[in-house]
Amino acid sequence: MLAVLKKNKKTILIFTIYFIAIFIFNFFRPLDMDLIWNYGFSKNVSDGLIMYKDFNMVITPFYPAITGLLMKIFSTNLIFFYIINTFYALLTLIVVYKLDKKIIFPFFIYFLFDTAPSYNTLSVFYVFLLIYLEKNNKSDYLIGLVISLAFLTKSSIGIFLALPTLYYIKKPKKTIKRIVPFIITNLIVICYFYFNDALYDYINFAFLGLLDFRNGNGNYNILTIITVLIVIYIIREYIKTKDFELLYILAFMIMTYPLFNPSHFLTAIIPLVYYLLKKYPKVNNLINKAAPIFILIPIMALIVNYITCEPKYDNNLFKYRYLQNEYMSDIEALKDYFDDDYDNVYFILMNSYLYKLALDIPINEFDLPLKGNLGYNGEEELINKIKKIKDGSIIVVNNAYFEKTEDGSKNQSSKKIYDYITENYGYIGQFHKFKIYVKN
Repeated sequence: MLAVLKKNKKTILIFTIYFIAIFIFNFFRPLDMDLIWNYGFSKNVSDGLIMYKDFNMVITPFYPAITGLLMKIFSTNLIFFYIINTFYALLTLIVVYKLDKKIIFPFFIYFLFDTAPSYNTLSVFYVFLLIYLEKNNKSDYLIGLVISLAFLTKSSIGIFLALPTLYYIKKPKKTIKRIVPFIITNLIVICYFYFNDALYDYINFAFLGLLDFRNGNGNYNILTIITVLIVIYIIREYIKTKDFELLYILAFMIMTYPLFNPSHFLTAIIPLVYYLLKKYPKVNNLINKAAPIFILIPIMALIVNYITCEPKYDNNLFKYRYLQNEYMSDIEALKDYFDDDYDNVYFILMNSYLYKLALDIPINEFDLPLKGNLGYNGEEELINKIKKIKDGSIIVVNNAYFEKTEDGSKNQSSKKIYDYITENYGYIGQFHKFKIYVKN
């Protein structure tokens, strides 16, 4: 063992530096709601809540399940959540290194900017692992297992990553070997939810709600056009080269749909960046020569930002972690208004997870009122649940509803639910950026 470590000490040192760089880069970035939701889902699991039954989410269960299990074993602190997700990102770098060690640093530079903790980081790992397994003619059972895990992490990605298997449609034994682990792992998941009385909730939120998500959150813009052009380029490349890895790169591009926002787009083209770095070695060499500039400037900028910005919210969750002034003022306003008494108070807000995690309030099924995250006909279903809460309960909503968010994309929070509350319940008053209603 020691001999192996000594022989590979340079490689181990490089990947240790990559690990530290990814952790620092992400930990010093301002919080966003995607991070809070992914952390919240995982913490819910570590706290013993049943996915889809006790809280809603649209993603399939593997990412919050495995991350929540690790948090249960070690710590639910936000810092440890970053460490777990940094490890997921490192797995991708290790596989890319095994595929082509000459491009690892240029690839790392791009990858660094898109390693924010989320299920997408794990999804990127699956793509490269499948490419590696295919190139090295590894077990079809193992390939089928990876496809299944991709499906159980984000169903749409898993489905499209399964499509390259159709290439072997004339080899039924090979195809069946890939299908078997897919069926077994999904049966295990189905049994888990069945015995926890949550099977319908799983199907409803993770699958039936997808139609509402696509219809309610379509965001077609310049990135839609760029995505189509990239897809055309990949198809042309495959026709010319017959390079099998292009099928997986093409399949992964599906994750841009339907949001077509910068975050999903930049993640979707990670495998394409890998391919282009291999195809154009001159670009690869140029980036290697300018290595210090590429790596040090963004990390130093983030460290300076972290040191100079105030305030920091000092509780168990956000200790040592920068919290934007906007979020800080929201939390303090809620704390002052309710004086730490949140009994029978319901937050019907896009940012409910952030506020409730910071204020140490238990998460419930009302805390993610986003279109497409509520299951089939989900807005009507949540309105029916609101009707059933106890009379006299307090409901907190934003003081206004905006069709677009600050970045210009569609607002995912439900206007239908917002209008129902503001038009049917007793208005108490307004403070900070919130309106208060009483259920009567």
